[in-house]
Amino acid sequence: MRGYLNQEWERIRQVDESPEERELRESLETTAISSPRKPLVEPTHVEVDPKDWARRILGVGQGADFAEIRKAFERLNSRSDPSKFPEGSNEGRQAAEIQGRVQQAYAILSENVNTTEKRFKSLEID
Repeated sequence: MRGYLNQEWERIRQVDESPEERELRESLETTAISSPRKPLVEPTHVEVDPKDWARRILGVGQGADFAEIRKAFERLNSRSDPSKFPEGSNEGRQAAEIQGRVQQAYAILSENVNTTEKRFKSLEID
């Protein structure tokens, strides 16, 4: 379980960091070796489309329907349950943060879905 948590933590950390921020961080890390006192450039925040961010967090494509979004949410939400880790542990804190981001991503992607569709698309009828 720890391996999965670390893998998801790294994936979500990379999603949260835009390519520009990652490039800037890497360049600052290399300059920090030669001059550890003050970076040459201060980091800046780049705006990201919330729906694009949410899709990347849940790992679904742009054309994903509600059923696919819900399935990805349920899988990630259950796997990142902080109660599966010792109380007060670093893994538990990471799991809680991952779960919070997964829930936020689901809320963003499901906010424009009809409530009737939400209710009945999640039912499994044989």
